[in-house]
Parts: sequence; structure tokens; C-alpha cells
Amino acid sequence: MHPEEFSYQRAQSIEHAVELLEQEPDAMLLAGGHGLIPAMKKRELTPETVVDIGQLNDLRGIRRTNQTVEIGALTTHREVLDSSILAKSVPVIPQTVDHITGGRQVHNFATIGGNIARAHPGYDYEGALLAAGCDVHVQGPDGSRIVPIDEFVRGACSTVLRDADVVTAIEIPTVDGTRAGSYAKRKEPASGNAIVGVATDLHFDSTESDRCRSATIAVNGLQASAIRLTAVEEALIGRQLDQDTVEEAAAVAGESVDEDAVLDNKKASAEYRRALLDTYVYKSLSSSAKT
Repeated sequence: MHPEEFSYQRAQSIEHAVELLEQEPDAMLLAGGHGLIPAMKKRELTPETVVDIGQLNDLRGIRRTNQTVEIGALTTHREVLDSSILAKSVPVIPQTVDHITGGRQVHNFATIGGNIARAHPGYDYEGALLAAGCDVHVQGPDGSRIVPIDEFVRGACSTVLRDADVVTAIEIPTVDGTRAGSYAKRKEPASGNAIVGVATDLHFDSTESDRCRSATIAVNGLQASAIRLTAVEEALIGRQLDQDTVEEAAAVAGESVDEDAVLDNKKASAEYRRALLDTYVYKSLSSSAKT
């Protein structure tokens, strides 16, 4: 299937991209293209104009500051996966990308900014970024602003982005002491998207300590947007991460879930998604404890 006819514009800068989005009727951004192009071929999306930002090198790269790690919006899955900065500072992020399916083509071209801007419930980044406590940098006609990830996504394929807004970066706070993280996912057989995907971000006082100082656990695929499993977090804080602790924490995962909000569709029933939750919380926590 072929997309409907559209005009093509290549942005020369972030400001130019914003200007084009303002001026061009029914325009959409093209980054890596792995979300937009298939949707256009299926005619699920029919923009009159495509604004290509793929050549904007200012939106690429991973940088460490004193208190944060910043990931440019055009950074590819492969660059995130291979980053030594992220592996050391925020391991849940590359651990999550390792579960994104699609092979080399997807990993080498798809971008973190495009992924979160799409806000698909089955995509993997949102849960990991929620667990890591990130902020999303956005630039639009009125200038730049910073949006916490739990405010950025409003629901299935819905964000706070306005028509002429561009995601420019994702900023993640670093922590003192030791940080561990992991991701466990039950994927849809056809798409590879998450039916349930659990991201774990754990903090310890030192490499010698196995006592959890703080914990953030988030799940995507379960509801229209990622949610934190606060009951699991509370069961971990201040405790050693032995098998008994992990089992007890996983067993309370459902206490944080609004049963009426669990997705129920042809991909998986609500009952099935809920039945998977404890198991994948356990897998994610167990893997994090070993990192």
C-alpha cells in the first residue's frame, strides 16, 4: 500500500522545523521514520506535508553533566543501547532498548524522540523513562519548555505536544551511590510491542550494599500509558534485595493498578495482561538485583 500524496520539506534547524510546522497545512515530523512511514502506508496518518528533521545533528548524542544525562531526540536505539554513559548512569534505559524488536534496521534508524512522541501503549521507552524520572525538552513557537514524562504522555498515542512542537531532548537525573535497572517484557508475537513491560530503577548507597535506598517501578502495555507500581516500590525500600523480598514485592504489584483501566483488546485481554504482571515484575526485579 502507498501513502497519499504529500509535500516534503527538510528542516535546516530546530527553529526552521518549528516554522515549517506552523506554516505548512497538516504537517507532521519525520525523524527515523519507523513510526510515521508505516502509518502513512496504511493511511492511518495522511499528512499533507512531511517535515524532515533527520539531518539536525544538534538533536543527536548522549551527554553527561554533573547531575543529569541528556539524550538528543534523534539519538537512535543502537546509540542508546551501546552507550557506556547510560550503562553506568541509568542502566534501565539501555536494558529496555535491548528488548525493542525489529532488528538492525529499526535499531539503527528509529529514534528515542520519535518513539516517545508517538506514545503508543505498547512501545517500550515510556515505562523506562518514567522509572528513571526523566524530563522531556520541547521547543515550539513560544520557545522551549521542559515537561516531566508523567505529564508528557496523556494517553494512548496522545501527548502534550502541540502542532508546531518538536521534542529536542530527554534529560534524566543521575544519583549518588549505585544504580541498577532492568526491563522484562512479554511481547506481542506479531508486532513485538509490549503486552506487559516492566522497567525497574533501583538505587543503593554503594556497590557493597544490597539494601535498596529507593526504587521506581513502571509498567507499559498494561494501560493506555505507563504507570508506576507504587506498592512494589514501597515493598523494596530499605530492604535487602534477596529472593524473599523480590517475591513479596512482585506479589503486591496489582495493588497499584486500576483494574478498570487495564487494556482489553484483540492483542490481549485485560485478564491476561493482569495475570502477567506479577511474573514480569519478578523477572525485572530479579534481573536488576544481579546488575
